[in-house]
Amino acid sequence: IGVGNGSPWNHKVRSEGKGDNLFLSSIVALDPDTGEYLWHYQETPGESWDYTATQQITLATLNIDGQPRKVLMQAPKNGFFFVLDRTDGKLISAKNYVDVNWATGYDLKTGRPIEDPKARYDDGAYVAIPGALGAHNWHPMAFSPQTGLVYIPAHRALFGYEDDKAPFKFRPGRWNLAIKGAGAAPSDDPAAFKNVRAMLSGRLIAWDPVKQQEAWGFEYSEPWNGGTLATAGNLVFQGDTKGDLRAFAADSGKVLWTVNLGIAIIAPPVTYAVDGEQYLAVAAGYGGAYALTSAYNDNPGPRPNGRLYVFKLGGKAAMPKIVRPEAGPANPPADQFTPAQIAKGDKLFAQDCWACHGPGAISSGVAPDLRRSGALSSAEAWKLIVAGGALKQHGMISFSDYYSDADVEDIRAYVGTRAKLLQKQEGGAK
Repeated sequence: IGVGNGSPWNHKVRSEGKGDNLFLSSIVALDPDTGEYLWHYQETPGESWDYTATQQITLATLNIDGQPRKVLMQAPKNGFFFVLDRTDGKLISAKNYVDVNWATGYDLKTGRPIEDPKARYDDGAYVAIPGALGAHNWHPMAFSPQTGLVYIPAHRALFGYEDDKAPFKFRPGRWNLAIKGAGAAPSDDPAAFKNVRAMLSGRLIAWDPVKQQEAWGFEYSEPWNGGTLATAGNLVFQGDTKGDLRAFAADSGKVLWTVNLGIAIIAPPVTYAVDGEQYLAVAAGYGGAYALTSAYNDNPGPRPNGRLYVFKLGGKAAMPKIVRPEAGPANPPADQFTPAQIAKGDKLFAQDCWACHGPGAISSGVAPDLRRSGALSSAEAWKLIVAGGALKQHGMISFSDYYSDADVEDIRAYVGTRAKLLQKQEGGAK
């Protein structure tokens, strides 16, 4: 089993910066009949960056140094590809499959990472690569025994960590990260925004686990592309955030087939047979951590409903016409708010609201864009939703246990300023 991250993220708060925090960010082997502990390997001791080890675990027999070894392979969020002896959990090799800066490598004698001394953000902010999104998240990777390659849906995304010097206070039911600025709004300067966006990308990596190096790769303009499927026919399938489903030659990476579904694809394709006929199916639809928490999604706006697509050789069904809903206009309230209200609302929004509605209220469209909300112009309607739970059946719970009426109004004040900025960017009131 793979084990998750520390909570709060900040190791200094969680355990006064002491110890490895047993089993966090670890692979643990248990007896399936009794649950008895057998062994464990900790990939990120004293984890402080949301580097989980819950990603796919793949079993294989690999020829290493001329000997067949029963191994376990994982490409977790911390950016290193691990090959373990699955009989005893000993580290065979670990190599970064994307650019990383928090560690320079792993000591094969101790099994521990060789960390950048600044990575734990003890003295100021640290921009970690990969960030909390991880180099590889939950999206399944695939292994082909025919090619001996692992196909990783990888991300390039950084994240800034800074110790929150304020005394930590646990907040039930809310974010408890003990770091500063996690939900801060991106820069309103177009050039600065563009520069940060340029640092985000995705890549399909065909990884050789024996040589611990990339065999081939395919680049994407943004992270969060779909999981992978490898077949015995020397094919690898993957969808992307633009809605393109591709078939690659598994050995060379040559693109053999592409179809656009009109909907982002983050799930992995699957294949199956009925009465001897093979089918390929994929669930299309956008969502998840990057879609919710990033302000840098390409083509933001309301998303089409998800669909299930099924293909076969010789299939003749017509592709459905996908109509993307139009985004409504920005809806800044006419109310006049004080700078103190806006500043307080900014702080509150960055504590909780950003995790669904995006930093700076810049939504990808998976959750409603509050800058365009009809309720924004009405203090009463806003309060009914945020505090009264009027939309709880749609997933928007009441925050009355967390926010006072004044807090709710301060958040409206902040979102209102973001709506005014959006209106200006889109050419004025409509």
